[in-house]
Amino acid sequence: MSGRSFGERHFQVKNKITENVYFNFWSEYVRNFREIGTIGPDSAVCVNGLLKSVPFESAELIVEYGAASGSVTREILKRKNRNSTLICFEKNSAFCSLLGKTIQGRNVFVVNDDVFNAADILSSKFEIRTGSVDCIISTLPCSSMQFGELLQKSVLPLLKEDGTFIQYMHTVSALKGFRLKPVLQKYFREIDSGFVFLNIPPALIYTCRGHDRQKS
Repeated sequence: MSGRSFGERHFQVKNKITENVYFNFWSEYVRNFREIGTIGPDSAVCVNGLLKSVPFESAELIVEYGAASGSVTREILKRKNRNSTLICFEKNSAFCSLLGKTIQGRNVFVVNDDVFNAADILSSKFEIRTGSVDCIISTLPCSSMQFGELLQKSVLPLLKEDGTFIQYMHTVSALKGFRLKPVLQKYFREIDSGFVFLNIPPALIYTCRGHDRQKS
C-alpha cells in the first residue's frame, strides 16, 4: 500500500493536468499561432474580468467561441446555473481532445468545428432556433479573422435581443483591438470596455448588449 495520502496523490494528478494544459497550449501556439493568438492560458484575473458581466443566474443558454485549453470554460462551469446549457466551440482538434478529458458537467457540450458554422450546428445538432442564446463569450483572435463576418454570421442571428456578447483581445494587437469598437457600434447600442493588465499579454475586453438582429 502506498504511503502517500489521498491529498498528495490528488495534488500530483492536478499538477500533471496543469503541466499538460500549458505544454499542449504552447505546442499548439507554435503550430497555429495565427489561430491560437496567445502563448498560454489566461490568468485568473483575466478570466474574472471576462466573465463578470455574464448573467449566470438567469442565462439558460451560453455559447463559448474558442474554448482552447478550457481555462475560461472551467470557470463558466463553476458559475453557471446547473440547469443551463453550455456549448463550446473549438476548431483545434488537439484542444478538443484535451477538453474531452478535463471538461465535464451537466448540459455541457464541446463542438470541434469552426465558429462560422455555429448557427447551422446549433440548429441541426441541438435544435436551437435563432435568437435563443443568452450570452456568447468569444476569446477568438480577432486580428487573424473577419470580425464583421463573425458578428453577422455567428453572433447577431443567435443572440436574444437582450443577450450579451463578450469579446476579448490581447493587446499585442492593440490597434486592431481599438478598431473593434466602431464595428461593434454598428450593431450594439451598449458597449463597455476595459483592460486587464495582470495577464500575459494584457487583454482588452468588450461587453456588448442591445442589438438589432435585422442588421445582421
